[in-house]
Amino acid sequence: MIQQVLSNREGTLDRGVTFSWTCEGDDRVVGLVFDLLLDRYFFYNKTTLLTEVQEIARLVGCRPAEIVRAFSCLSGIRLESNHITERLMTIEEAAVSEEGAISVTIRLGGWLTYQLHQICLRDAVLPC
Repeated sequence: MIQQVLSNREGTLDRGVTFSWTCEGDDRVVGLVFDLLLDRYFFYNKTTLLTEVQEIARLVGCRPAEIVRAFSCLSGIRLESNHITERLMTIEEAAVSEEGAISVTIRLGGWLTYQLHQICLRDAVLPC
């Protein structure tokens, strides 16, 4: 289901959850940034993640501005079911240090957290 949300700009999932992107961005970069966030979720077992934009840009191989845009796109994905609307994830805080480093704190939404927890239950090897 997560892949379906990332590969389409709008649609309906099998449980009646509709989704839509409110921002435009490079699908490849958005997917790579999302993969990195998922890796960190599984590694740290946290739904709130502090990330460094320059570090992710280095890992993904693109400019920091593209990473910021990917965060914007991911936080702009809206899910709706039974008149309840939520974001896939939320940018809780963004800060620029005196040295120019950009840090962003992301909180994963309830639907995404539930889907990731289900993955952990299916694969007992993952420490969730």
